[in-house]
Amino acid sequence: MNNIKIVILITIVNLSVINLSKAENKTSGIWMEVAASKTIHSFVLGVNSELMTKENGRMLDRIGLGFKVDYHLLKWLNTGIGVEFIDFKRTSYYELKGRYYFQFEPFWNFSNFVCSLRERIQLTSTTEPQYNSPDFYYWRNRLEIFYQKKNWKVEPILDLEQWYHIGDFDHSITTGYRISMGANFHPGPTQKIKVYGMLTDGTIISRVMIGLSYELKL
Repeated sequence: MNNIKIVILITIVNLSVINLSKAENKTSGIWMEVAASKTIHSFVLGVNSELMTKENGRMLDRIGLGFKVDYHLLKWLNTGIGVEFIDFKRTSYYELKGRYYFQFEPFWNFSNFVCSLRERIQLTSTTEPQYNSPDFYYWRNRLEIFYQKKNWKVEPILDLEQWYHIGDFDHSITTGYRISMGANFHPGPTQKIKVYGMLTDGTIISRVMIGLSYELKL
């Protein structure tokens, strides 16, 4: 019963955050992800797929497939590299993007809270015809906080992400952010389901998303 109350409270807070968004150009949709990983010594090999919709879920926005290798460098520090291939549905064509990244992620425990700060350097290649240069660089940072308690299958979670877009065709630096709140649910020791609400604010468009992800540890 306590877990159900937590999920209801998180949903109410999510709706409050969504109502704070006043962007003139905004859309909404669903973001679904499925991931699997295998730990071999200090390495974690992973694969993930995603699907995102827009226009209140009526239109496909993108599909993607990614691969990663993470390494547990220190007791409090993970590092990793990865690649993602994402196909965006534009008005009259499809835009394929390749994302290549390196990241490091320190994490800490405070009582029942777990905090991590992921710092990522990302190179993005695009087929969008309007750009003279097909390569862009991003610096992305994400703060994640979730609450763990023994015998709880539900973990309330908060994500704050910000990114800097460097190397645009006019050499400008642009900034965007994401705020998401939700909960992790563990139906079994090797499974995790995450449900969340997300507000994304970029330079052109803002999004309100409902997210659902499933992760399996092999």
